[in-house]
Amino acid sequence: MWRSISLRTRLNLIFASLFALWLVVDAGHVVFQASARTRAETQSAMRLTKDFVATALARLPDRPERSAVEALVASLQNLRHVRAGLGEPSLASSIMLEANNESEAPRWFRALVNAPGEVAAIPVSLSDGRTESIVIVADPADEIDEVWAGARDHALVGALMALAALGVTSLLVGRAVKPLGVASATLARLEAGDYAARAEGGGPPEIRNLNAKIDSLAQALGDLKRANSELVERVFDAQDEERQVIAHELHDEFGPHLFALRASAAVLAKKVGDDPAARAAVSAIEAQVEALQGQNRRILADLRPAALEELGLAEALEALVAHWRRAEPGVAVALEADPRVDAMSERASLMAYRFVQEAMTNAFRHAGATRIDVSLRFEAPALEPSPGDAGLGGFVIRVGDDGRGLQGETEAGMGLAGMRDRVRLLGGQVAIGSPPGGGVVVEARFGAAGAVGEREKFPANPGVNPIKSSND
Repeated sequence: MWRSISLRTRLNLIFASLFALWLVVDAGHVVFQASARTRAETQSAMRLTKDFVATALARLPDRPERSAVEALVASLQNLRHVRAGLGEPSLASSIMLEANNESEAPRWFRALVNAPGEVAAIPVSLSDGRTESIVIVADPADEIDEVWAGARDHALVGALMALAALGVTSLLVGRAVKPLGVASATLARLEAGDYAARAEGGGPPEIRNLNAKIDSLAQALGDLKRANSELVERVFDAQDEERQVIAHELHDEFGPHLFALRASAAVLAKKVGDDPAARAAVSAIEAQVEALQGQNRRILADLRPAALEELGLAEALEALVAHWRRAEPGVAVALEADPRVDAMSERASLMAYRFVQEAMTNAFRHAGATRIDVSLRFEAPALEPSPGDAGLGGFVIRVGDDGRGLQGETEAGMGLAGMRDRVRLLGGQVAIGSPPGGGVVVEARFGAAGAVGEREKFPANPGVNPIKSSND
């Protein structure tokens, strides 16, 4: 519970506790002083009253009239802190009860003051032969009422002062911990990948030192991110160059040899005559060479799609989709590409092609899908420019299928890791999810925040005629 309370609230609670303790101690001090003072006042009043009664009785006859004694008792009612009556000694209980009922202080406060009333009974022999007692009861009610009124006003003033002090301290604490909120917000931005965030603001030297360290961390993380991006870029450039070299080798060296083998097989077929076994062997050689040529063309397409350089991204993707339609005729493949994709840079076009290529390969190999939808579009307006490539703001690539879904698979393979690295290199983000309707959606977004949601048909931007392809 305590761990979940903010620092500001903790400090306010500490100050509030200190003020409450101060009020309690002050109230205890008031009660303690009131108890001692009330005892002293009542005891003094009892002594004076008993002396006064003794002196007054000495001036009366030995057996005074009852009326004279009653007059003496009546004169005692004007004295402070005492009450008197004429009768039996048990009369003291009713006198004390009457005094308590007339007191303004609550019972619990009188119990805290703890000033019990003293009782004295002075017997008097009356002229009619009876003996009654002048009952004197110490009454601390007046003194307790005065203490109660003072304590009440004192507590009210103290509470108001405590509230005012608590408000001031809360304001000061809020201003003191405000720089910590700036530091926390900066760390949250760093955690989200915004390494340009800086902890700006004032505060005491300790907080300024903390903010300086956070800024140093942000600078280091930003430098590492840039270095990593440069490294990834060089790695991809090296891979693409190596793929291009291998593709040229296969096309310029391996391809002519296969063509020569096929031509030699054709010449050999003319010279073997009608020998069935020889003709069968020649036909097998021709079939194997043709299969090798087909495999060579597929490898060339994977290494460096010629259509991407010659015809542009949209046509290259159409050729890729056509290849999969021939290879997997039982799967319906739909392609929708915004015509503006052909205006993207070479690096961005290659990224988009590789992304779609890898996503479709995974869908065909692992999803068990009956339909695959591929969409490349520009969302208008873009929420923010793409930091990696100015022409990719609002660009979205989405490949969805109706297969078996992720089925708890969260680890990314080499192909998916490469897809993410290529997208991040150009300032985008990759999201993968299973929509409520089933299947998997793989999405890359540039310059706009978004996540994979329910699979949908991908509408074109208003006023743009997309290139559509489907084998439905």
